[in-house]
Amino acid sequence: MDKEDFALFLGMLCGDCHLSIHTKRRVLKNTLKDYYDYYTGFCNTDERLLKIFSDLFYKIFNVKGNFYPRDRTNRKRIYEFHSYSKEVFDKISSLGFPIGDKRDNLRIPEIIKEGSVKEKLSFFFGVLITDGCIRKNKTIIFHSGSKLFLEDLSDLFLDLFCIKRKITEHPQGKFISYQLNLNKQESRKVLDMPPSHSGIAPVLSLDKVNFIISR
Repeated sequence: MDKEDFALFLGMLCGDCHLSIHTKRRVLKNTLKDYYDYYTGFCNTDERLLKIFSDLFYKIFNVKGNFYPRDRTNRKRIYEFHSYSKEVFDKISSLGFPIGDKRDNLRIPEIIKEGSVKEKLSFFFGVLITDGCIRKNKTIIFHSGSKLFLEDLSDLFLDLFCIKRKITEHPQGKFISYQLNLNKQESRKVLDMPPSHSGIAPVLSLDKVNFIISR
């Protein structure tokens, strides 16, 4: 398994994926029995990202999932991927990925925190193309329901780019959402960073982001 592909997959997973266990009851020989579906789902309004995720899923686990479009009233069409492989579900959850609601539970997996610079960068790209946004003014914003995850992401920025940003809170009804914003100078540093003195940090550019999204 390619470690950078796996890191990219985990970044996309943290951005737009969810795990859940569905209980179904069936009558078998006059006895009511519970059955469990172990669901791994991913959704995005960009069909290209679904294709990337689906390809990575098969490449890493040798398991094919299904994906399909779903139209929504007065909203963009959304594309959904799902797999009911318990083996894959268990592998993902064993990395600390939360089952059910990710709010306040999602963290960057330890395998990424302890990984190489290239793995951390691949993870970062996975988050950027799902839960992140490069605005028209070329600034970057990340939005999440998990403050802990954005705090981890802020630590990752410090590790990779020597950038440290505070997390801001944004009340939305009975919930609070969180944002991590980079200003123009910081965003430029992230998206067009020259190699480090040790030569291990690859160039991060809009071209590479566009390549990941468009491939």
